[in-house]
Amino acid sequence: MEAHGTHNGAKSVVHLLGTDKFPRIRVGVGKPKEEQELVDHVIGKISEDEREKIDEGIRKAVEAVNEIMKTDIDIAMNKYNGNC
Repeated sequence: MEAHGTHNGAKSVVHLLGTDKFPRIRVGVGKPKEEQELVDHVIGKISEDEREKIDEGIRKAVEAVNEIMKTDIDIAMNKYNGNC
């Protein structure tokens, strides 16, 4: 099963489950600076300020997962999408 638009780690999960029909929590990494290559932005060294933003994103992702488990994915999506 091919999961289009999915990174290799998620492709592995799709392969093992045999389906791509499961909820996902996505945490963005923002956009690179004009002079920065995309790959360097995604996997390069991060600054202390960026680390704080990543930690905040992880905290919000955990809250979203907890909301999904307590209530419903649609409620969580309405609560967290666009607010991160």
